[in-house]
Amino acid sequence: MLPPLQTFAELQDCQTAIELTRAVDRLTAALGISHWLYALDLPLVDDRRHQFTLGGYPPAWVERYLEQDYLRIDPIVAHCHDHSIPLQWQDAMRSDRRVVDPHLQTVRQMFGEASEFGMGAGVSVPIHGPGTSWGLLSFAGEARMAPVFASHLPYLHLLAHFIHEAGRRFARTRPGADIPELTGRERECLFWASAGKTSWEIGHLLGISERTVVFHLQNASRKLGVSGRQAAVARAVSMGLIASY
Repeated sequence: MLPPLQTFAELQDCQTAIELTRAVDRLTAALGISHWLYALDLPLVDDRRHQFTLGGYPPAWVERYLEQDYLRIDPIVAHCHDHSIPLQWQDAMRSDRRVVDPHLQTVRQMFGEASEFGMGAGVSVPIHGPGTSWGLLSFAGEARMAPVFASHLPYLHLLAHFIHEAGRRFARTRPGADIPELTGRERECLFWASAGKTSWEIGHLLGISERTVVFHLQNASRKLGVSGRQAAVARAVSMGLIASY
């Protein structure tokens, strides 16, 4: 049974990004959806911006996605940049041939690997609205969920815009009194940054790429409401999120 539409309006009552994330978690769990991602100001538009995200995908898949530089050829991202209607992932191979054709084999590899991480089906809703440039809201799950995404597409389309209306208030703003929820990898990167390690050195220590280290440090900085790794380290230490080196 679908949650009542009244619960969508209640998202506007969330006072923090963490509160909103938990509310959306409850809604998506009721639908059997295991993952969702709300992202604004993606680097395809402007590499100098810090993207804003809520929700998320499995950390191991995020690292793989960054390691392989899949953002460069991702037809879902390209579709959401250029269009306004939702895209079911099984249709992505047929959408925006201008982007997909030169990298068809790599795109197939990307979707195959995503499925291995429990991301075999999904739907992505483009976000273009007041106060933001562009972004997307994706709902994802196992391949067996494809019929569910198809049957609930209008419902998910509407939900995505309610999430955006609530979430855009928190984009690129400093958190209030809440303690930011840093991932384990973000904490590790901050800890080694506090020791004066470069992104390349941190990547070598953790067995990940330099690009992935930069991604985690930028995400941590955004969550902490600061700009730059040194400021992020200082705030994380002061809040007790990492130990000083």
